Order: sequence, then structure tokens, then C-alpha cells
Amino acid sequence: MDIPRVKPSRTEVWTSRTATWLGVAAVCVTPIVAAGAWLLVTDPVLAADVAATGDPWPLVRAIADAIGDVMRYVLDL
Repeated sequence: MDIPRVKPSRTEVWTSRTATWLGVAAVCVTPIVAAGAWLLVTDPVLAADVAATGDPWPLVRAIADAIGDVMRYVLDL
């Protein structure tokens, strides 16, 4: 005996897709936030510069350099 399939409602599909995209975004953003926190904790000069000027660009530049170094290391293996 076949059980008829019930098409999911639009709300269920929208909720499922939103949850999936939020999960993907969280997985992508978490390492970047962790790298920024690590740089602020381990580099007091950078942390003082960001705190004194209120300009986040030195931190963004440091994160980009750190990610670039990791990518270089991974590609050289």
C-alpha cells in the first residue's frame, strides 16, 4: 500500500533553507572571528592601536595576513 506524499508547506521550506544558510555562514565566520580574537590577545601593540584610534582596519589587515599565511602554508604542503 502506497502512502501519499505530502508536499511541505512554504513555511517549512523557508525555515529549513534559512537555518541551512545561517549554519553555513556561522561555519565560515567563526574562524575569522577566532583569528581576530587571537590576534588581539597575542599582539598587544595591535590591540593598543585599535583601542587608541578606534580604527579596526589594522586588525582586518592582520587577519587577512594571517589567513594568507595559512593558505600559503596549506598550498605549499
